[in-house]
Amino acid sequence: MIIFSESRLWFGIFLGAVVILTVRHALKHKVGSLLTSHQQFNHILFDLFRPLFGILYLIRGPQIIDNAYRKANGKPFKITTPSNDHLLIASPEMIREMIAAPLESLSLHAVAKEILQPRYTMYGFEWQNQRGVEGTGFVRALRSLLTAHLPAFQPEFERILRSNFSMELGKPDDDGFARVQLFPMIKRTVTNVNCFVFFGEELCKNERFTKAALEFPQAVIFAAELLRITPKFMRSSRPQQPNGTELRGRFSTTWNLLSRNGCKRAMRVTRQAIDCVQWLIDTSPRKMQWSPARMVGEIMAVWFGSVHQLAMTTTYAIEDLCIHDDCIEPLRAEITKARATCKELGGKALDVEKQLPLLDSFLRESIRCNNSDAVTGRRKALMPYIFSDGTSTLAVGDWVCVPQRALMHDATRYRSPDVFDAFRFLRANQQLERGEISCRDVPGDTPSSLTTASIDWPIWGFGNTACPGRFYASMVAKLVMVHVLEDWTCRMEAPEAARSRTWRSSVVPRSDTIVAFKRWRQLA
Repeated sequence: MIIFSESRLWFGIFLGAVVILTVRHALKHKVGSLLTSHQQFNHILFDLFRPLFGILYLIRGPQIIDNAYRKANGKPFKITTPSNDHLLIASPEMIREMIAAPLESLSLHAVAKEILQPRYTMYGFEWQNQRGVEGTGFVRALRSLLTAHLPAFQPEFERILRSNFSMELGKPDDDGFARVQLFPMIKRTVTNVNCFVFFGEELCKNERFTKAALEFPQAVIFAAELLRITPKFMRSSRPQQPNGTELRGRFSTTWNLLSRNGCKRAMRVTRQAIDCVQWLIDTSPRKMQWSPARMVGEIMAVWFGSVHQLAMTTTYAIEDLCIHDDCIEPLRAEITKARATCKELGGKALDVEKQLPLLDSFLRESIRCNNSDAVTGRRKALMPYIFSDGTSTLAVGDWVCVPQRALMHDATRYRSPDVFDAFRFLRANQQLERGEISCRDVPGDTPSSLTTASIDWPIWGFGNTACPGRFYASMVAKLVMVHVLEDWTCRMEAPEAARSRTWRSSVVPRSDTIVAFKRWRQLA
């Protein structure tokens, strides 16, 4: 998730959460008339303090999950959050059972609906609790059509990246270094690339549009967080006629596409669209036609998922490049060799997925060490659910998740898990190819890459619900790294300072981290 850099803003949200959750819980359970018999006392005591435990999760979620994982010794465990319980599972057998569970029992879409509150934050857009109820065209648009067109888009991606970095870093200080807040810069860069692939060249060059597009994910998360802790009776049942809370959601969600005039403009865009938006339109359901307004909602949902995760991953990778500068020369040598091979083949474009295995390994190790979310594979129980072990249960509304951050720092899965090893995944793949399975320090029994979606590499989710845009995200992240390595030298101004903030299970790069860039290779 996106967390705003203004600490006072989030401190205010925290205090508001304390008050609202405590009062709401007290009213719900009629604290004044609770029985205090011996048999019920322990349960009641926990119930009374449940809001406190949930609020602690808001500010220390990843640490709470990691500590519970270590104590659980591989067994399932539960975490209390402000709204429900999370069942955390780590065994391959239980993860496979979760993946195979019927959609009417465990739903990923219901989780997304709860997190983003789209009815209130996305101009009345309604998501179904079950995937596939109204068609899954966007999956084909991203997984198949966008992926197939990535080679054609690559030159434009590289052009946008060069232009954006030159603009952002165009005014160096007297020592030749241009200093910039890294995370905001990377968000702006990713937004520009996304605008091009989603909406085409014209809107990509529209500064007002791209600024609004950048603000959208942040505003949605901010509004959704407020709404998640707001009692339901304070929310409008009809988003078309908003009450105070609905207005708060709309006010917080500032993207022009969410305003009345902006929504009309977005509808015009969908009628004249090209590129990814056009594919979303072309793959929408035929039997249940989507209106322009509904299509805008789908586009907004896909847009949200395509911005913040890619920006966080890329930010952490550049920071790791600064911290582990011994990796720079091997990575540059790999890129130089790949460029030479492309030249020998008649100027063929660099294939960042196949020709740069060390860069792939570096990015994976950065993700392993800097998980932007402590959990993955979330599913919400739409009905009571009991796992086959007979003891792991979910009440309606509870979530089941996989503790990916804890898994990726587990010494039984990774050798020296607290050490950043850029060659870790490259070495594991080479050992697998030679049949040296017993020598590996990475889980899994087949060679894998950044875009692999599996139980052993769970960052993209699982099964049919694995992220369909992961090939696009991988290409953009790698192209950013190639550009930085080929054209710039960089360093962190305060490498010992904290690099992240946490909210719920998210671990988000700090917006105030300064990185200094200096031209390494002059422009031709």
